[in-house]
Amino acid sequence: MSAKQALKSAKALMDAKNFQAASEQFRNALELDPKNFTAHLYLGYSLFQLQNYDESEKSYKNALDVDEKYRKQPPAWQGLLNVYEAQKKVDKYIPVAEKIATLFSDGDDRARCAAVINKMLQFVKEHGTNEQKKQAWKLILPDHPLFDYLEGVIPRPVDTYLQLAEILEKEEKEKINKEIAARRSRLSATKGNINHEVKCEVFEASTLEDVYHNILNWSDSDEVRREIDEKLLYRGFEKLVVLPSEKKLEQRAKVWKQAEGIVILNHPLEPAWRLFIEWKDSEYDVNVLRQYTEFFPESGLAIVIKAYLKSDISPFPVPVVEEKDEQEPEEEISPVQILADMTEGLAKETKSPLCHRIVGQYYLHVSEFESAVDACRKGKKLILFESRETGQVLQKNLDAVLGTLATALVHYESPQHHEEAKGIFLDLLKRNSSNSTALVGLGMILEEQQEYDQALDFLNRALKINPNDIKILSEASWCQVLMGNHTKGRKGLENCLELVTGIDAQSRELRAQLLWRIGTSIWNADEEGRSDRQGAYSYFMAALQSNNNYAPAYTSMGIYYADIMNDITRATKCFEKAFELSPGEVEAAERLAHMFAETHEWDLVEIIARRVAEADQKRSVPGKGMSWPQNAIGVVELNSQNYAKAIVAFQAALRASPKDFHSWVGLGEAYSNSGRHIAALKALGEAAKIDGENWLVKYMIANVHRELGDFDEACAGYREVLQLHPGEFGVLMALSESLVGTAESQIAKGYYGQASESIVEALNVSVAIVAIRPDAFSLWKNIGDACLLFTWIQSFADQFPWGIVRDLISTGIEKDKLNIMSEYDSVGSSVLDLDVEDQPLQTCIQMALLSFKRAIYVTADDRHAHSVAWYNLGAAEYRAYNSLSSGKDVYRSAAIRCFKRAIKVESGNSDFWNALGVCTAEINPRASQHALVRSLYINEKAPHVWTNLGTLYFLQNDLDLASEAFVRAQSIDPEYTYAWVGQGLVARASGDITQAHELFEHAFEISDGFAALAKREYATSMFDTIISVLPETSFTSLLAPIFALHKLEQQTIDEPAILHLNALLQERIGEFAKAASNLSTISAMYEEKYETTESEDDLIRYAQSMADLARMNLGLKRYPEAIEDATTALDLSADIPELESSRLSAHLTAGLAYYFEGDMAQSLEMFKVALEESGENPDVVALLSQVLWAKGGEEEKEAAREQLFNCIEKHPDHLPSILLLGSIGVLDQSEDVLEAVMDDLYSYRAAPMFSERKDQVDSLLAIAAKVQNKSPLPAITSSIFLRPAEATTWSALASLENDDHAAEMARMIAVGGEFSAEVVARALAGVGEIAADQRAIMIAPWLREGWEGLREDVEALKGRAVAGEGQKKVEEVWRD
Repeated sequence: MSAKQALKSAKALMDAKNFQAASEQFRNALELDPKNFTAHLYLGYSLFQLQNYDESEKSYKNALDVDEKYRKQPPAWQGLLNVYEAQKKVDKYIPVAEKIATLFSDGDDRARCAAVINKMLQFVKEHGTNEQKKQAWKLILPDHPLFDYLEGVIPRPVDTYLQLAEILEKEEKEKINKEIAARRSRLSATKGNINHEVKCEVFEASTLEDVYHNILNWSDSDEVRREIDEKLLYRGFEKLVVLPSEKKLEQRAKVWKQAEGIVILNHPLEPAWRLFIEWKDSEYDVNVLRQYTEFFPESGLAIVIKAYLKSDISPFPVPVVEEKDEQEPEEEISPVQILADMTEGLAKETKSPLCHRIVGQYYLHVSEFESAVDACRKGKKLILFESRETGQVLQKNLDAVLGTLATALVHYESPQHHEEAKGIFLDLLKRNSSNSTALVGLGMILEEQQEYDQALDFLNRALKINPNDIKILSEASWCQVLMGNHTKGRKGLENCLELVTGIDAQSRELRAQLLWRIGTSIWNADEEGRSDRQGAYSYFMAALQSNNNYAPAYTSMGIYYADIMNDITRATKCFEKAFELSPGEVEAAERLAHMFAETHEWDLVEIIARRVAEADQKRSVPGKGMSWPQNAIGVVELNSQNYAKAIVAFQAALRASPKDFHSWVGLGEAYSNSGRHIAALKALGEAAKIDGENWLVKYMIANVHRELGDFDEACAGYREVLQLHPGEFGVLMALSESLVGTAESQIAKGYYGQASESIVEALNVSVAIVAIRPDAFSLWKNIGDACLLFTWIQSFADQFPWGIVRDLISTGIEKDKLNIMSEYDSVGSSVLDLDVEDQPLQTCIQMALLSFKRAIYVTADDRHAHSVAWYNLGAAEYRAYNSLSSGKDVYRSAAIRCFKRAIKVESGNSDFWNALGVCTAEINPRASQHALVRSLYINEKAPHVWTNLGTLYFLQNDLDLASEAFVRAQSIDPEYTYAWVGQGLVARASGDITQAHELFEHAFEISDGFAALAKREYATSMFDTIISVLPETSFTSLLAPIFALHKLEQQTIDEPAILHLNALLQERIGEFAKAASNLSTISAMYEEKYETTESEDDLIRYAQSMADLARMNLGLKRYPEAIEDATTALDLSADIPELESSRLSAHLTAGLAYYFEGDMAQSLEMFKVALEESGENPDVVALLSQVLWAKGGEEEKEAAREQLFNCIEKHPDHLPSILLLGSIGVLDQSEDVLEAVMDDLYSYRAAPMFSERKDQVDSLLAIAAKVQNKSPLPAITSSIFLRPAEATTWSALASLENDDHAAEMARMIAVGGEFSAEVVARALAGVGEIAADQRAIMIAPWLREGWEGLREDVEALKGRAVAGEGQKKVEEVWRD
């Protein structure tokens, strides 16, 4: 079949609606004729009917590809259009529809062309997205070629543009929100930055503005055009805000043009009018302002502008009103109403720069300077903010606001803001040298600063610009008057007076000012003619007649009546009137304050001072400071103890008058009272610079030093004051108290000798005080405190000047008045007549008690002081109880009575109850607990009371409650020493020696060594720790407890336990001489005491001290004395079980002493007895074996071996016995013994033991190896492996192998660790360097190794020098 026949058959099938068969025939035809356009076209149609849209699309496209001519024919394109319509493929539909419409246009078939376009628009509207709609609308917009052909039969362009604008607006909004949300999670992103960044990107890429402009071009609707104008303005401004600064100016011009067009068309769009007015940086068009107020009468800006146009400061003329038939006269608006309207408008327009400019200017006009400053500051910020937003500085507006601000600052709180105002004026002059506002402002500032020449120069420059300005001329003339050119100045003022012809309020105010200034000129020029009523007085009266509210005239009248007429009544009325009219009349206020001060009406003085200080504008006499109001306020606040407010007031006074002496003094006192002592010193130092001879300042500086604890500086200051002002009670008292404080500080630091001297000086100063004020309570308290300080340094009690104190107490009083409580403590006036030089400590206490008793006598009329005096006496009585060793119970009883008396007078004092609780703790625990709990009820934050309560519980063996109380005290004050001591006592009582030692050590450290109890317990716990926990203790770790005990010895006397403990610690560091001295003293004390009491406790202590003394004499190689003391100890300790350890010590000491004396028989006898009494103690066996071996006989040596074998059999873990046996094996060269011993020693090497023992084990193993003809290297290297941080093991390796690396390692370890001097010196000597040898000799000069090393190294160096190496070095070494 031919293609033509197949095509014909297919058409028949297609007409019969048999599209499936037809499609097959069309394919057959195409196989025969692939380029058959009709077959492709009908095949596409058949497939379309079969809804095989993809194949249909291919067929239509194949048809178009058959020949180019078919592309210019609609059929195939229409087929594609139907396929895309059926598939709702809008993206493909639009370009095909555009192609078809173009073909119809080319064929001039307008109807079919319009039909295709309209159908396409409807299809896209129903099925397309916004983007597809925008693509479709492009076909009917003026920019498309089809628009001209189809215009009139397609939608109007304006309608299309409006739809397009709506879609673009929606898309921009969504895009902005989406981008902002996406970018907020970025680091360093801020909300403002993100908003600006996103909007700027979107706006710059947008075509919305072009669409708006096209709407305006094609729209014929005024309503639409106005709406689009508004959108363009809003969008333009929003775009302006977010654009970068370099693009802002161009955009600003567009926005300005848009707003200007709206204003020209009188379209009432408020933002456009506001923008047009606010952005105006030149002269304003009053018609525009008035039109704005008519269009938008309710807006804040309109209200402000309307009030401005009606005010006196408006430069615009009042509009002419056409005459009406029934014309009513328009009421003149008052300044109050204008101000009210402006305030209302400003409240509505808080972000309008123009509103703030206008309101600030009017505030300045009505002399509301503070409000003017506030408005102008806000206006300045708004202008600068808008300049940043829009990219252009409105310089003229800004300069106007700055001029108003600076002018207001000249008058507001003058002269506080003059420097700021001056800076603003100078900046204005840089931009415009003829700015009259700046010239006048600078002139007025300089006039206030009394720089009259410069002020006149600026005012004259302003006059050249505005020669008819009366205010400038009057200021220039007044400046002449202030310069002393009264004639010329008055002439100018009189000329101004002639020019003032108005009758309004401002004219009357100006006329009054001119008259007053003329009168003031006459007053100052003619002092002799001041009483002439036709002179200055007449002008003052004329000023008041012109304006009866002119305050300066009333001030001048008051001065006239006060100084000339001596009419105080009239003067007071004038000053009161002036002050009532203007609180800034400083002269009137000061005279009133002086008048009220003379009548002691201090409340009125404070009110006046505060009103003057708070006044916005102040006027004072030229050349006179204005600090007195703030100074007066500072004094009032100081007396009211409002120190922070006093500081502020004095600082304000000093800003006004930096050289005011009294302000500096007041500031220093306020700082001191508020605890800011460093600042107080600086302030008082400034006062001293002004008046260096003022004794009060020196006294206050000394007081501050005393508060800081700088007692030396304080005492020096008081002495200097006394040179200027001798005999001043307060200064003498302060010096005496400071000297006592100095002594307390010196005791805390351990300077007991200096403390004693300070106490004596304090008592000598008290002699001068008694002559002035013998009835001063603080005097007797201070004397009592000084006397009691000797109880803390009892070894210096012999320096107590009891004669001086006796005379002090006896001065100006009947002696029987001192017998207070004498029936209880036996301390009364009779003590003054006794010779007590042989009992210095008791004398100190008795004199202290008498001083406190006299304090009770002098405070009989003062209830509070009387209670304190009883408390002080009770504290002294209790101190006596704690300080004396005999007859002390009476003092405790007296103390309890004193505290009860104090509580009876003042029951709400926590310290009184605490003291009572402490006193009664040992004799009545229940009463003590009640008193302490009562104290805590009054003040639960007192750590010392909690500590005392814990101590009470500890004494009652309630460790849990005691621990809780101590912990509570620690939580309140972690630095309170005695709480930690108490916790340590609880730990020790619980058996935790280690923790107790740590707590005592901490207490000792935080007390800085002052607390005697902390010293005692720290030293005791250290000794207990050494005995039970750390037998091997370094030399340095013992220094602190020994030092503490040494200081404790100086603080206390008759304390043998302290001396004994110190002796035992000194024995540990080899100080046998000091230990023997202490023990000799102790044994004598115990012997004397035992002879008196015959107490077994004293006997035990006596025997212990003798046994320990024997041991010290043995260490000093005083063998006969050691034997004698040991024998005495043995005689004393017979049949006393508690002295078993002392007897063992005495036997061993005597045995060793006999041995060193050469009496072997006695020595062995002593060791045998020791062995029997100790139950064959292995340590005793070891000592006995050494003595037996030293005797030298074969029998004795065999006995030593036997003793050691038996001991090791019974005590296989006793290392000293094993070491001794090993040493004997080495001496005997007995391999059997060595084999047995070395096995045991090897097993001990890894066991915990002292480093000294480990060294002995290592040495013995090395020596034994040599004896056995073995290398000692394995023994040494294994010891290094076990103890790599020990210097001795590395030194042994270096010595054995001559290894420099091992020697260097030994040195590094020894220098960097904690080792004895011998270990460090040996490690240094083994290095082989001269410098190291010298260090070894310096560290341990008694060691042979250092000297031998130096000799060997120098000889080696000298040998190299002989060979030509280093001769100069040898000479230098030998020279050194």
